[in-house]
Amino acid sequence: MSEPVVTTPLSVRSVTIFGAVAVGVGLVGFLVGIAEPVQATRAALPATREVISAEPAPSYREINSPVVGPNAGWSSPLSSLKQDRPELFAQVVRTPEMKEAALRDRLRTRAFDEAPPVIPHRVEHQSANTCLVCHGEGLKLGEKIATKVSHPHFANCLQCHVEQVGTAPTSTVDINPTIANEFVGIQRSGPGSRAMPGAPPTIPHTTHLRNDCLSCHGLVARPGLRTTHPWLSNCVQCHVGHGVGERPQISGEAPLPEGAR
Repeated sequence: MSEPVVTTPLSVRSVTIFGAVAVGVGLVGFLVGIAEPVQATRAALPATREVISAEPAPSYREINSPVVGPNAGWSSPLSSLKQDRPELFAQVVRTPEMKEAALRDRLRTRAFDEAPPVIPHRVEHQSANTCLVCHGEGLKLGEKIATKVSHPHFANCLQCHVEQVGTAPTSTVDINPTIANEFVGIQRSGPGSRAMPGAPPTIPHTTHLRNDCLSCHGLVARPGLRTTHPWLSNCVQCHVGHGVGERPQISGEAPLPEGAR
């Protein structure tokens, strides 16, 4: 007895053939696609571009530095107001009239000779650093001279120096603390003596708190008191004091005795 013959419908064979063709076409397209080189495409740049300026970010080392921030480009204009300092080896012109004028100007801010000078201007800040801005190395603005301080290590300038009467704001009533008394301050001792003509003069005043001779006799000083040799650094090598008390006593009531000239 023979087995029956199974026949496949036409529709089933068509689907099988179509699926095989589709798989083949997809495989061929995949192989062709991976074989072609990839070409990068870039968008066309505009003719003009907007320039955006931005400051570079500071490094970690500069974060705590004062050169970073809104005041990084700020600088004090005080240095631009300074006049040119005299040259170190420039010739010094010093006449007796200039010396007398310098001494009288020096006494103008002192109650007596060797007293702490008063401050001839208003004081808004009480820090010693604000005083050293002008008096640290000396400053000359026009005809006004801020002499160099000879004791910059002290932290409280107002402990000895007070504002002069009349320098307070106009809204404040000036009070004169001076009361009637019989106090008489010492007078200026006069010029230093010389052992012989041409010898270095002695120092006619005490050097307590005045050990920096250039504060009164340096480049930025009253013209009548300037030294002719500011480049020498050890003044007491040639100039010495008077021994005990370091000053001679000259009697007299005149602020500038005849011997001071």
